[in-house]
Amino acid sequence: MNGRTGGRGRRIVLWRHGQTSWNVERRFQGTTDIELTGTGVAQARRSARLLAALRPHAIVSSDLQRARATAAELASVTGLPVTSHPELRETYAGQWQGLTHEEIAERFGDQYAAWKRGESVRRGGGELETEVADRAAPVVLANAEKLPDGGTLVVVSHGGTIRTTIGRLLDLEPHSWEALGGLTNCCWSVLGEGARGWRLQEHNAGTLPEPVLGDDD
Repeated sequence: MNGRTGGRGRRIVLWRHGQTSWNVERRFQGTTDIELTGTGVAQARRSARLLAALRPHAIVSSDLQRARATAAELASVTGLPVTSHPELRETYAGQWQGLTHEEIAERFGDQYAAWKRGESVRRGGGELETEVADRAAPVVLANAEKLPDGGTLVVVSHGGTIRTTIGRLLDLEPHSWEALGGLTNCCWSVLGEGARGWRLQEHNAGTLPEPVLGDDD
């Protein structure tokens, strides 16, 4: 997936959406379309001002409203359009969606324990992490390919999807993707392009360390 990019100096900023009420409640969202809280909107507004300083050339987003609303804050600052892609949605978590971590542990104990051990699990009968990477990473790369040399793409997505995409673009083995910690709401990771491919330059940037609230914690 990584390949040899030729060192065009492009940059991919993978930005997680702002806070939702389900994040606060530690309730699995997956592909459920939950809106931002007032705090989430404020987080997106603050982060957008910081990211605008990178002078992005393009913005793409998951089509779920928490990601689109986050992307809209950057669009309003930069004047750039936002292109939405369903492939950038969060991991589909089947029967786990809408449940808290405690409820999942009670109802799906063995499956939850296996996931926490880092095993490849279809959470609630949903997607594997590799399947998320299969749909999301090609969209990110296709949009990065459209950038000019030295250009910056901002991808507004979700914690699990961002982690799997980073793992795929860095050519890491799937079992090691867990080593990439989760992203705090409205924080981002940066991949920079060198002669030998994509490199992780920043991870969970944008604020002082805070608890990670979400499906990926």
